[in-house]
Amino acid sequence: MLKRLRIYYFYAALPFVLLLLGAAFYHNAILKTLVENPHPQINYVIFFITLLGGILILMTVHRLLKEAARLDDFTSAIQSGEGPAQLQDRAQAYDGDIAYVLRMMATSSGRGIAHQEQVAIDAELNSAGRRLTNRNALPQFLTSLLVGLGLLGTFIGLLATLDDIASLISSFATVNLAVDSPVEVFRDMVARMRAPMRSMGIAFSASLFGLLGSIILGFMMVAVRRCSQEVLSLLGSEVAQHIEQALARVATSQQAQGNDVVVRGTEPVVVDSVGGLIGTGGGHIAGMDPAELKFRREIATEEIRVLRRIEERLSESSRLQDRALQAELDNFSKQRSEMMRAMADHNESVSQFRGELQRVGRQLGTILSLMERGNADMLTQLNDHFSELIQTTARQGTDLARMSDMMTRMTDDSMELRTNITEMMDRFSPAEQRALMEGLLEEVNKQSGGLNRR
Repeated sequence: MLKRLRIYYFYAALPFVLLLLGAAFYHNAILKTLVENPHPQINYVIFFITLLGGILILMTVHRLLKEAARLDDFTSAIQSGEGPAQLQDRAQAYDGDIAYVLRMMATSSGRGIAHQEQVAIDAELNSAGRRLTNRNALPQFLTSLLVGLGLLGTFIGLLATLDDIASLISSFATVNLAVDSPVEVFRDMVARMRAPMRSMGIAFSASLFGLLGSIILGFMMVAVRRCSQEVLSLLGSEVAQHIEQALARVATSQQAQGNDVVVRGTEPVVVDSVGGLIGTGGGHIAGMDPAELKFRREIATEEIRVLRRIEERLSESSRLQDRALQAELDNFSKQRSEMMRAMADHNESVSQFRGELQRVGRQLGTILSLMERGNADMLTQLNDHFSELIQTTARQGTDLARMSDMMTRMTDDSMELRTNITEMMDRFSPAEQRALMEGLLEEVNKQSGGLNRR
């Protein structure tokens, strides 16, 4: 029995081991996500709850196998022929959820049991099943909690995204392309877009880690539920076998008492082979042969014993079938309620996630439309700026050409003036030239002095 149940160690540990191996294989990507995440606390909480849930599920499987080991030890003791006192001492040493059932079986061993004892054993068996099922409450809650934490991280990331988008949109009002460089403005806009992208990374990373942890713990919980059902099924079979043996002992004692009544009664009832009444007291019996009377009495005794055994077996079979059917109905209702609850949680999570995705899509569409309008305005301003720059450059080229022409004319005029001055100076004697130069210098000094006085 234990060899068959130990396989659940493998079934429960396999998803957890695969999760740890995947985390070790992709640890660089996980670390990069955490480093680039400005608020990684929600991811740390998801990691902690996933590890805690996996450890609790493995501990639950270990406790279930310990319960199965106690049941196997008690069954082996019964098969080895231990007496009621030894079984009671052994059952008193047990602890756990099924220990009370084993103690009641040990107390009623070796004798017949009344109907009240059967009801008490059945009630305790149901209580043991509820106790084993209640152990799964915390791991099941942690499985649902991971989905909720993923959605919480999504909301936090989306709120941060909205804040960053508001900052990005408000920064467009401070842009002045007449003064600022268009390249610097575009570079600043790209830099500001990184904050919304990081915030969306918070949302999607939290949802991814939360859903992955919930899936892993869900697979582990399947193994736990199967193991719990196996233990309860084995315990129910042992209880049914114990009750059957006790009822058989009761039937045997009643048959022995019935034989004594038929043989020793003063007015026995004799039944023929088809169950018809022959007579009571004197009358028919007085006229029968003693050998025939003895033979008929033996037939009646045997038929009564067979009928009683058939009736007891039918009633016990009916009780066992009712108990098994009720257990199956309870198990089916529990599984149905768990499945409906899981489906409701899943549908709610999917609807919330779909709504968040639609909201994120609408927000991204708004961002893209704003970016397109901003890019269109920026391109228009850039075209205007470049057109003005080209026109200014053209005007400056025209002005430069005019200045070049003026400088050329001035150079020609200065050359002509120099030539005229040289020719004029050649006409005068050296003394006249000196006198003329002194006159010019005095005139220049007078003009300079007048300017200084002004």
